[in-house]
Amino acid sequence: MSKQSQSRLRFNFGFLLEAGLGTSRIIELDYPTIRVAQDLDLTPLQGVFTATRTSEGVYLSGMLSTNMVFECVRCLEDAEQTIEIDLDELFYYPAHTAPPGEYVIRDDGFVDLAPLVRESALLAIPVQPLCKPNCQGLCMECGQNLNEADCGCDPEDIDPRLAALKDFL
Repeated sequence: MSKQSQSRLRFNFGFLLEAGLGTSRIIELDYPTIRVAQDLDLTPLQGVFTATRTSEGVYLSGMLSTNMVFECVRCLEDAEQTIEIDLDELFYYPAHTAPPGEYVIRDDGFVDLAPLVRESALLAIPVQPLCKPNCQGLCMECGQNLNEADCGCDPEDIDPRLAALKDFL
C-alpha cells in the first residue's frame, strides 16, 4: 500500500466548526509553484479567500490567480496567460448533511482544497486561447507563422476547380 503525499492546500477549519455562525478567517496564499494534482502544477498560485462559518458548514469565497501556458489556436506557439480562479463554494459539515457530489469537511476538521482549485483552474482555461488578441495565425498554404513574417503566398490563388465561381461576383 503506497502512502499518498499530503496536499499543501490542506487546511484545518476545525476552529471554525466550534465558532459561532458568521465567524470568518481570511487566508492568503502565495505559492511560487504548487502541484494540485498529478496532471496540474500551478506557477504561481496567489490570492486571498475568506472562510466563513455558516449553519451548513464553512463557506469559502475569494479570488486566486495563476499563470498557465497554452498553445495558441491560431499560430500554435506557446503563450502564457493569467487565469483567475473564483472560489465560491460551501463545504458541508457534518458530512452526512451534504447533497451527493458536494464538498464536505471531514470529522477531523480538515479540508483539502486541491480538488476544488484544480477543477476551478481547468474550468477557467479559455476555450480558444490566443497568444495575443491580434494573432494572425499560420498561412493556409505554406504554414508560415504570419506574426513573424509575411510568407509571400498569393492570397488570390484560387483552386482551378472553383475559378468559375469568381465570375459570379
